[in-house]
Amino acid sequence: MRSRDAMDAAQSAYLLEYGRRRIQVCADTFRNLAQIFGEEEKEEAEEALGQTRPTCFIKKRMMEGRQLFAGNLKELADMMNDMADESVRFISLGSRRQKEIIRGLLGEGILARDLYLVQRGNGHMELSITLSSRTKSARTVEEAADYLSVLLDMRLVPAKRNSFFIGENEASYFFEEEPEYIYMTGSARAVKETEMVSGDNFAFFEAGDGNLSIVLSDGMGSGEEAFRDSGAVADMAEAMLEAGLAPEMTIQLLNSAVTGTGREDKLPTLDLCSIDLYEGRCHFLKAGAAASFIKHGNTVEKISAATLPLGAFGRVQAEKARREVYGGDYIILLSDGVTEGWPTEDGEEQICGMLAGMDVVSPSEMAGQIMRYAIEHMEGRIRDDMTVLVVGVWERQQQ
Repeated sequence: MRSRDAMDAAQSAYLLEYGRRRIQVCADTFRNLAQIFGEEEKEEAEEALGQTRPTCFIKKRMMEGRQLFAGNLKELADMMNDMADESVRFISLGSRRQKEIIRGLLGEGILARDLYLVQRGNGHMELSITLSSRTKSARTVEEAADYLSVLLDMRLVPAKRNSFFIGENEASYFFEEEPEYIYMTGSARAVKETEMVSGDNFAFFEAGDGNLSIVLSDGMGSGEEAFRDSGAVADMAEAMLEAGLAPEMTIQLLNSAVTGTGREDKLPTLDLCSIDLYEGRCHFLKAGAAASFIKHGNTVEKISAATLPLGAFGRVQAEKARREVYGGDYIILLSDGVTEGWPTEDGEEQICGMLAGMDVVSPSEMAGQIMRYAIEHMEGRIRDDMTVLVVGVWERQQQ
């Protein structure tokens, strides 16, 4: 039996190495293509010298497009190399332990096979297992997670990509080690007084591996058109991050998409915040976005950036900021309508001082109070769309 376990481990290691090499070959191909496009850009720049103004303008736009494409290829190659370099280790449970787990699940009405426990490079544990229900009443993945947590002596939660119910037909299900932090979210919105819809769009979602992502986009101007522009940015950002793209690559691809529309007069902003619920780290990326805040007790830190919106000039120069967060902290994201247009005061500084003295627990209540405070200091006027997003994080209580 031990020799069979060793054979399975060797086969798994070979398959991992084979997959890693295939990814690296693809990454090298994309990097070579990026270099080729870069060389063509230099040649076109030399050819444009001495040509007429219209021709130079067309050449310039073509070169900008090639530059963006080459940059995206390089970003993609870097992401694939990062994936290939990520270390993954199979944890052998042994035949006897696997039989105990399968027998334990069977006692709860769940058939199981093909159980694999994996430790990723960051130390987090993941479990994949094939399950089906042996009872007419469908079982849920939440129930399976509770049973597996007891059987493995490890607190597991279902991955987001699972279906909710375990049906009669066999399917693969995935479970992850429970993060150290839990969270609650809240939001408040106000529409510009001359419009029917807000030009701001936002989303809260978990993007895999215990990461909570917050996306806020402010469309240029207001009304239906701004709503469509910012909605497209928010939807694409969510899809890319959920697919596993890094925030840096996501913002570059979004910038290329906005640039490709050729609408220089309609440039949406992007405020992206990713919270690692395992490690308690917060990563901000801003492209033309308003200031954000981190509230830790009575201390408030402002995260601001003087950057241009998406699609302004070539590759976006997004401002990055990384911070540690602790249990009881709040992260606040705002659209610029909340802090700009105050008659006699600096809106950002006033919001900062107001947060320092605030003593509420509910993120929804906090968002509402910030919104009311801003509107009161604007003399009751709503001259621009206003959005407030709040996330509170707390350490999970050990049971």
